[in-house]
Amino acid sequence: MSVVVFLFLLAAAFLVVALLGPSRLYWRSRPRAAGQPSDAALALGRVAAFGVAGVFAFGGCSVLGDVDKGAWSSGEVRKAAEDVAFTLGDEPRLPGGSADGYASLIEAGVVEAGAGQGPSYAVSVERVGSGHDYEVSAGGAGSAVCLRVTETESAGGGVFVPGADGGSGDSIARYDLGATVDDGPC
Repeated sequence: MSVVVFLFLLAAAFLVVALLGPSRLYWRSRPRAAGQPSDAALALGRVAAFGVAGVFAFGGCSVLGDVDKGAWSSGEVRKAAEDVAFTLGDEPRLPGGSADGYASLIEAGVVEAGAGQGPSYAVSVERVGSGHDYEVSAGGAGSAVCLRVTETESAGGGVFVPGADGGSGDSIARYDLGATVDDGPC
């Protein structure tokens, strides 16, 4: 962050030079001499000072943008988790695995929903307990959010799995998912 401040201070210094003009800063205390630059040279110096100030301001904004993309904020994590909670209910799903439940699905959704907000490798989704509570956190964010998933058997039915003998089979239930997001850990 100190680099950003330094770049903006340099931009401000060159902006002062451009606004005041080099003649006021240097030649004010000296009498007119034969070695004084021409008006065209002074105008070119002002234009160059404006250009250099713009370059430093652009550099400061670029570095500031890169610093922001290097970490998640609490609001960005919550927004991404809310987007995932909304999209979980789009279509019926097969039940989540017993070990990780819907954690990998939620993690992929948070990474996709938060694209450009922070590094994707910093996203962490952990299942809390044996239910469907998931703690969503990301690197740089000060706090985690709790995403609670509820399952209800889909009215559209399940997936039919035929038997090995070609006759009877079994049906695997599909579930409609709903989710809520709360601040803080689960």
